[in-house]
Amino acid sequence: MAITLGAKVVGTMEIAKSLCCKELKNRDVVDSAGEKVGNIGDLTFTFDGQLRLSQFILAGPKLEEFLEAIKVRPDKDAVFNASLIEKIDGKVHLNVSVNGLKTTLDEDAIPVGEIRLSKLEKMDILDKDNVKVGRTIDVDFDVDGFASVIVGGSFIEEKLEAAGLKDDVDIIVPSDVIESLTDVMKLKVSKSELGTTMEEALKAMVPKIIEARTAKVIHYDINKVRFYNLRRK
Repeated sequence: MAITLGAKVVGTMEIAKSLCCKELKNRDVVDSAGEKVGNIGDLTFTFDGQLRLSQFILAGPKLEEFLEAIKVRPDKDAVFNASLIEKIDGKVHLNVSVNGLKTTLDEDAIPVGEIRLSKLEKMDILDKDNVKVGRTIDVDFDVDGFASVIVGGSFIEEKLEAAGLKDDVDIIVPSDVIESLTDVMKLKVSKSELGTTMEEALKAMVPKIIEARTAKVIHYDINKVRFYNLRRK
């Protein structure tokens, strides 16, 4: 299934197409007047049965000067939450001015329990029986508003290689299949259930990908194929 182009509001955030968090890192952040205030250094998430984007952590060579100007301690993470984002395209556009951002940066913190992307993207994934099935690679936000985890590891790669789709498909596990999220991610399904579902979904995808390759369909982004093989209705 290819990325669906168009615009979608995720909370108050408008995105033009589905995004991976790694695509956001280092992207410039501008305020409502178009003034650059830094770039994305990291992101944080909460988990309450659904994986939710919580905050963005500002970084960049001009950040220390900016923090000093707004009287925020340089050793404190400068963060802002997703509700302040108007839209994301080549840049992250905020819906507040620099002055409006000052109070937010001064008051916000990263609460205990929030997980940084830099930690999440290296996390081991266990099935319901505590058997390792892979590791997280990234977090994907689709235009339908769902946040899902992109999974990698030898078990996943073997399934992709067997289907001949290793370079074409990202295996995505939607957050409602996650049982818990601590130092590891634990799923609600077994390794065998995951493997069977993957094999069935990959088999169904082969004709679509061959057709796209043959037709050389420009709008079909073959390197960002997504399928939600475990999404529960």
